[in-house]
Amino acid sequence: MSNVLCVAWRTPGLGLRASSLLPPNATAPFRSIGRHSSPAWLLDSISRRFLNSSSLFTPLPFRLRRPEAPCPPSPSQISARFFQNSAGLLSQKVPPPEHGVKLRDEPFSKAEIDAIFGTRAKISLAMGNRALSVLQGRRLDGTLDLDFPADITRAVRAAGLDAGLKYLRENYPIDEDAAIMARIEREEREEETKLIRRAEELGLYKPQSGSYGAELGEGDDPSGRSVLKEYRKQNEERLLAEAERKRQEWLEGEEKDREKWKQQMEKNTSLQKYEDTSALEVKERADPTQRPVLAWIQKHHLRATNYEMDVTQLTTRRRILPALGFTLLTLGLCYAFAANYEPPAKADRMWPDLPPAAATAVAIIGANVGIFVLWKAWPPAWRLLNRYFISVAAYPRPFSLIGNVFSHQTVRHIATNMALIWFVGTKLHDEIGRGNFLALYMAAGVIGSFTSLTIHVLTNKLFITSLGASGAVSGKPACLPACPFGIPRAVYLANNQITSEKLTIAFLPREWQDTISAPGWVFLAGLVTFEVLSMVFPFRMATLDHWAHLGGYLTGTLWAVNWKEKERIEREKNKTWLDKVFG
Repeated sequence: MSNVLCVAWRTPGLGLRASSLLPPNATAPFRSIGRHSSPAWLLDSISRRFLNSSSLFTPLPFRLRRPEAPCPPSPSQISARFFQNSAGLLSQKVPPPEHGVKLRDEPFSKAEIDAIFGTRAKISLAMGNRALSVLQGRRLDGTLDLDFPADITRAVRAAGLDAGLKYLRENYPIDEDAAIMARIEREEREEETKLIRRAEELGLYKPQSGSYGAELGEGDDPSGRSVLKEYRKQNEERLLAEAERKRQEWLEGEEKDREKWKQQMEKNTSLQKYEDTSALEVKERADPTQRPVLAWIQKHHLRATNYEMDVTQLTTRRRILPALGFTLLTLGLCYAFAANYEPPAKADRMWPDLPPAAATAVAIIGANVGIFVLWKAWPPAWRLLNRYFISVAAYPRPFSLIGNVFSHQTVRHIATNMALIWFVGTKLHDEIGRGNFLALYMAAGVIGSFTSLTIHVLTNKLFITSLGASGAVSGKPACLPACPFGIPRAVYLANNQITSEKLTIAFLPREWQDTISAPGWVFLAGLVTFEVLSMVFPFRMATLDHWAHLGGYLTGTLWAVNWKEKERIEREKNKTWLDKVFG
């Protein structure tokens, strides 16, 4: 603590005072000055009141006998006059009228006033209520020792005030001693504040914070008001307001979506003929504050749905030609990949201990499973998946011809196709190698997708979508699966052409496989016949993309014929002259 306060207190000493300001009896030595100085009779009255407040008839300060001889001025009074100018001594502010504290809503009646103060007091109704209010206010403020307003002292005698105080103490008890102590502490703080401010004005005191009485922070933090907290509070309020605005826009957007969808229905006649009307309905939006997860899912569902797409502006040519160009480009890349692929050395492989066929199948299965998880568990990816991983005849995107080959939305769908890739694809991989296998995989997939897209556009079935395996297991005795890109069917055919073996069911006992078997062309003819019959007499138990299947069959057949021709040419080149003559 700095001792500047003492310096500021002692500054108006004897050497600095004008002699004309001293009273005649100022020759008496100064007493020590405490934090609060008052005349001796005042301090004596307060102390006696504090020590004997339980008595109802303690003499009030206004009843005490004033000292006959004038008291010498206290040092606090002298110092106060030293810091004031002459104008302040001549002009004194008139204190505001004292109203006290209202005891109850309705004023006391005349009978109650007479019962409190006595009939001899002859106090009016208004003055009686005012005196009681002022007395109660003085009790709460701890200022019963101060002089009462002049109008009360003229109208009410001391005995009447004692009677009113007695009534209040009996009917409205409070801790008057605590009120007096609170008043003393309050006046001490005010006096100390005045002294510190005066010392600061004179340059005798400089607080460490830069200014005395600076604004405290939250919870009376002496470090002051935190600008960072204010910015944070403003940002939080702004974010809350922004969130509420977005919430209202979200809830009000449902009607806008209905209007957009209505306009789409009016423009597009194909959409009006669509049978599944439940898929076209605009769902009620969830409140983000009550159902945040559902609202989050609906938000990304709407982002993935393009209401602004005007399919009426696309012609048949604009739908088919870009897809045809992408298909031809893919076939060219597949041919180049198959012709130039060289298998890596075992040391250079990512999984050297895993057979190449199994590694290839695992990579394909992993890609399909990853996209399946995005469909099921990550709504933010729906917009990307709707664009490039599902084939839509109404608004085709070229990349979706190959993207939908890796896309599945049901567990049965992906399980069936991945099982075929593992059990049949690995065997074909061992026969023809990785380069040919991957080229055949991609070529059959893109040709199947292009075939399906072209047929749906030409038949004006624009709102049919296709992805992944378009069918599931049919009710065949052999439990033959269906696949959208035709690779397993091409696998059966190619395997038959290469090894000249009959096709059978792998999990049957060996003695049964010779009986339950058929040549590859018979198996292929049966699959094609099934697809044709399914298109003529559609099954309701499963929705199959038969045109994609036929495109896969065509790709596998052409590849197998080409492979067989290459094998024949290679054998002819390797024949000796003796084989050529006698062959």
